[in-house]
Amino acid sequence: MAWRKLQLKLFALACVSCCAWSADQHDLQRANTKKPRNAYQGEGQEALSRVLNGHLLKSERGVVRACANWTAKELQGFMLRVLQHRSPELDRVYHNTDDRRKLQKAALTEYQNHWENVNDVVHRSPHLHKPLRDSHCREAVMWWTHHLSEDARKALRKEVVTVPMLPEEPKAECRASTEDAGEGTLCVGAEQANSCDWCHSLQSERNQTGKHAPNALLPQYVGPDDGNPHGWDRKRRCDQDYKSPPCGICEGIGGVAWSDKNEDIHMTTCVPLKLPHEVDMSTVTWPVYPKAFTHSKYKDVLIGRKTDPFCFGFFPENNSSGTECYRAEDGIMKYYDIDKEAVRTDYNLKLSGAFGYLPNITSTVTHVGKYMWIVNKMWLGLTQCICTDPGRDKCTHAPNCSSYAWHYNFADAAQYLGRERLGVEWIGEMELDHFILWSHHMWTDPKTKRLVRLWKPWNGLQVYHPDFWQDSISDASVFEVPPPQCKKGFAKITIHCDEHGNFNPGMSSGLELLEQLQREAESRAKTQLFV
Repeated sequence: MAWRKLQLKLFALACVSCCAWSADQHDLQRANTKKPRNAYQGEGQEALSRVLNGHLLKSERGVVRACANWTAKELQGFMLRVLQHRSPELDRVYHNTDDRRKLQKAALTEYQNHWENVNDVVHRSPHLHKPLRDSHCREAVMWWTHHLSEDARKALRKEVVTVPMLPEEPKAECRASTEDAGEGTLCVGAEQANSCDWCHSLQSERNQTGKHAPNALLPQYVGPDDGNPHGWDRKRRCDQDYKSPPCGICEGIGGVAWSDKNEDIHMTTCVPLKLPHEVDMSTVTWPVYPKAFTHSKYKDVLIGRKTDPFCFGFFPENNSSGTECYRAEDGIMKYYDIDKEAVRTDYNLKLSGAFGYLPNITSTVTHVGKYMWIVNKMWLGLTQCICTDPGRDKCTHAPNCSSYAWHYNFADAAQYLGRERLGVEWIGEMELDHFILWSHHMWTDPKTKRLVRLWKPWNGLQVYHPDFWQDSISDASVFEVPPPQCKKGFAKITIHCDEHGNFNPGMSSGLELLEQLQREAESRAKTQLFV
């Protein structure tokens, strides 16, 4: 058996050297294109999979097979053929630009050894076959699309090669035993795509596999595979799994952004002071929230995928694809209680971007359990309520994909990068300790021991003045849900709310008023004047 494996490896290596295909200018242009065209985008993972599968059906003329109809070993055979015909020039483009499409292993034999190991794990732990198979499908489609020249694909089509499709369903949960290192390695690979579950699952589920951030410093870990579609530089975005070089002090610092363009941001100032080995670690406080708190001087710029013209009802996504909304907000008050799985923020909103000429509005966002209510007091005396299940768009089939208030200790395993003099928006220069976890960057104050600033390039900027924390909530009624404003007879405009103010995706009212507001906004845009 060992000799047979050696023969297969030698044969595969020979094929790689003799059958590698050169990329032409069109192939290289695609490789250098970081942002997919609108026709290749989708709202959320499941919708995106359906969109891309539609393109596969067209390009492969139906010679495809649904992911569920493959085994992990069959997919490994398909990926082996892709590797044997891959274009080294394309992979060099991805490696030179640190593109997420790059191959993660240096040699074909490394993939074969990895596949042999995970197959052994699945043999003794059959429940892990589905998450392994689904992750193989995603990887196989990416390789077929981005590591083969068009000439190589034409040659393989002549051999009537069947191409796998993407799974059009929620990501399969990968439950690894803490006593089986092999299961853990398999699940790290299957969990490489980002998941909001890391922060937004139930606090009681935090110790479950997939409910907290994996260790991004492990060699086999690759973070959110969105390819950095907006081309943000390392000041605006620097993820923990960046390897060449790793993210360091005064990188990924962000600032006040107002569009997806890399230059459309007031980047904060940063001066490195001390690296971790130079800091007295007894003075360092990790970025952990109080289990319950009230904060009365909070500001943020909320970032999330655009879902409506005014950017009223959106929720930060788990990757940076698509067009983002950027909404500057002055927090009047913020409340949080993890024991109640509840968070509420009262805002003054500054409508930026396309509708920046409109008056500011006030908004109250209440998230209790898996549901969220957004109450907007708008111009012309109108009130709008949006009832939403923020996890619904990401996972419609499994209850464990619901999105709850963030874990108070989601960053307790964050990596410490060092001490900096940072220009903190709305406060001024402060000496702060800088932490990173995946794509989250956080800063704490060594003097007050408080969390001060957070930045994630496609979720937003958050600033907490260190002198305005209260580690309790005086009035429990702040978490009353459904809010009275969302019930029948109060708000003139309700989105996805039933008459009792509960989430119902099939019920809305007053949409004609929202359309009237949009027409008025467009009319005012022509004059930039208010009457």
